[in-house]
Amino acid sequence: MQVSMTRPMIEALKSTPEIPDNLMRCVTAAKGDGGGYSVEMNEDEAMAMTEMCQWYIKKDPATGTFGPKAEVFDAIVRAIYKAQDA
Repeated sequence: MQVSMTRPMIEALKSTPEIPDNLMRCVTAAKGDGGGYSVEMNEDEAMAMTEMCQWYIKKDPATGTFGPKAEVFDAIVRAIYKAQDA
C-alpha cells in the first residue's frame, strides 16, 4: 500500500530510536509526491508502524490534549488507516 505522509511525519520517523530496520527502509525509500511523500509498505509493516507510533501518542495530563510530538505520530497512524481503507 502507498501511505501519504508529510515532511514532519518522515522526520519524526527517522528520528525515532525504536524504529526497526524494516520500517526504516520503508521511510528512507519514501518518494516525493507533490508536497509530501509516498511511503510503500505491506500490511505487516503498516501494523508494526501503527503499533510503534502508538507508543508516542499520549495526552498531556494537564491539558488533556496531544502535544506536538503526539500529534505527528497520531497523524501517521491516521494516514496508515486511510491508506488501508483505500
